[in-house]
Amino acid sequence: MSDDHRPASLAVIGGGAAGFFAAVNTARLNSDLNITIYERSREVLSKVRISGGGRCNVTHHCYDPELLSKAYPRGERELRWAFERFDAEDTVRWFEECGVPLKTEQDGRMFPTTDDSATIINCLLEEANKRGVRIRTKTKVERIEPRGDGRFNLHLYRTSPEAADSVLVATEATTGNQPMIGLRSWGIQLNHRYLPCLRSILGIRFLAIWPGIAVPGAKVEIKNSSYSQTGPVLITHWGLSGPAVLKIS
Repeated sequence: MSDDHRPASLAVIGGGAAGFFAAVNTARLNSDLNITIYERSREVLSKVRISGGGRCNVTHHCYDPELLSKAYPRGERELRWAFERFDAEDTVRWFEECGVPLKTEQDGRMFPTTDDSATIINCLLEEANKRGVRIRTKTKVERIEPRGDGRFNLHLYRTSPEAADSVLVATEATTGNQPMIGLRSWGIQLNHRYLPCLRSILGIRFLAIWPGIAVPGAKVEIKNSSYSQTGPVLITHWGLSGPAVLKIS
């Protein structure tokens, strides 16, 4: 098939929840588009599998975009616009249309009624398969290079470059405390402005004496501030984690 008649293509880099959700919804809007997800590891959606203690907390029961955006101190303005376009209520409706009802817990977190992250994983995989989205694991994209014809070359590890009309980057923002080198170099090559990354969700590190203990209704406070959260807290081998700690972070 000549380039004049070939279907347009979209490369989605990153086989996590963001990559799959973007790929599936793009395919819904344009069924003629050739969409491929590139994942560097051997398994897609691995973070979804362990999120929420293996139950996958999908969203939060707050259907007011203004109120929900205020929960993100460093991204309130940007997320307010995003939530106006697609908010938590839209997320609930999206999964219900796919046959996955969600439930709300006392603290506002929303999970699949099965209490099993595999339900969300299977839903995203089935939707991708239904929409004809290709999934390529163990495929590392090392560089994105603009071409003179408006397309992009994806330089793959130990594989010949591949072309795409559009590229969507949905990788992790950070590795450890440092921004991913690949993401930074891609931004420079594509002339994007790069902003330093800051962690937003993290545990509290200290010498833990009783790892493995869970406290269902603990209150966590930051000294000399108005910040506090009440909820489950887990003592791990390295410190404190659990919903209350992650929310206050």
